[in-house]
Amino acid sequence: MDRRALLKSLLLGSLFAELTDEAEAKRHPVILRIRYSSTEARTRIVLDCTHTVLRKSIKEKFKRNILWLDLNGVGAVRKLKRYLKSPLVKEVEVIPISYRRTKVKIVFKEPHRFKIFGLKSCGRRPFRIVIDVFPEFVTTECKVRKTPQRVVVIDPGHGGKDPGAVWPVRSKHPKIEEKWITLSIGLKVRKYLKKNPDIKVVMTRTRDVYVPLLKRAEIAAKSCADAFVSIHADSMPRYPQWSGVTVFKASPRLFAKAENTAKAVAKNVRLCNDVMCWSISPLLINLATTVTFAESSKLAEAIVQSLKAHVNDELINGIKDMYRNILVLKTPGRPAVLIESGFMTNPLDRKRLVKDWYQDEIAKGIAQGIERYIQSLNTVAMVEE
Repeated sequence: MDRRALLKSLLLGSLFAELTDEAEAKRHPVILRIRYSSTEARTRIVLDCTHTVLRKSIKEKFKRNILWLDLNGVGAVRKLKRYLKSPLVKEVEVIPISYRRTKVKIVFKEPHRFKIFGLKSCGRRPFRIVIDVFPEFVTTECKVRKTPQRVVVIDPGHGGKDPGAVWPVRSKHPKIEEKWITLSIGLKVRKYLKKNPDIKVVMTRTRDVYVPLLKRAEIAAKSCADAFVSIHADSMPRYPQWSGVTVFKASPRLFAKAENTAKAVAKNVRLCNDVMCWSISPLLINLATTVTFAESSKLAEAIVQSLKAHVNDELINGIKDMYRNILVLKTPGRPAVLIESGFMTNPLDRKRLVKDWYQDEIAKGIAQGIERYIQSLNTVAMVEE
């Protein structure tokens, strides 16, 4: 081959290689941007891509509150990083390794259940990799207690930007806000319980501050609470005749939902009972939900009986099942009740709820009911796997 033919072949070869590389770059998917949306029920992270990404090309690894995604055959326009205003996730970072390999780092605030899937391109919307993060079943690193002291979590409902029920209803400048009533009763309950040296009281809030529902559940889980009591005041504008104190426990239907979810994430759950904590296995999840339901019923019964002794018997409506999906009522291993201390839409209840003497009587009833329940916890459950 002469010099001219050699140069020609080399030129055509290099040109063909450039065209091939350019076509290849156009074909393989590239991550363009990070988007997200967040509520207390779910945080959704979205990675917009130029082309379809196959699920088999995504490998995930979760370690120390960090979810790593290794994407083979996927590039990124550049290094991307976004801090999230989310109760579940701190930040997301896209790290290009090469033009055909990218890693995604998602930093959780606590270990949570997550789901990864893809959404096909539609109209102007590109292909999207979606990571949904859910609050179910927080991992707690519990240690065996050195003392038999019981832990009770008192949860004054609402707070801060969330006033709860108000009076007048839907008023921009209400005269009465639920958050202040619940905080006052909660602090009084703490005052009475602290007189008992065998009880440690943990508050979800002690001032006018907003605490997300998930955070309240985490406080109870991390403290390995023997009892969780959430205090509220009800509002039913269409039924102003409704009045009285009601104690709610989770319905069996809620525990059935919790059981179904728990089977998929049971390895990340620790069950606390009395002075022991242990990792829960899928075989124990039925026992955990059954025990929690039974113990919540006992806690509710003890509080109702005590309230009847301190408040007019006619004002106590008794125990009811809660059918709404209340996060703090359905975690296995933690007996929990929610107390509606009265109806702000009822004239007589409203007058009582703002009175210090009435709040004090309600607090005494709740505190003595909790003490009665705590006294019944005289056995320690042991589990061997």
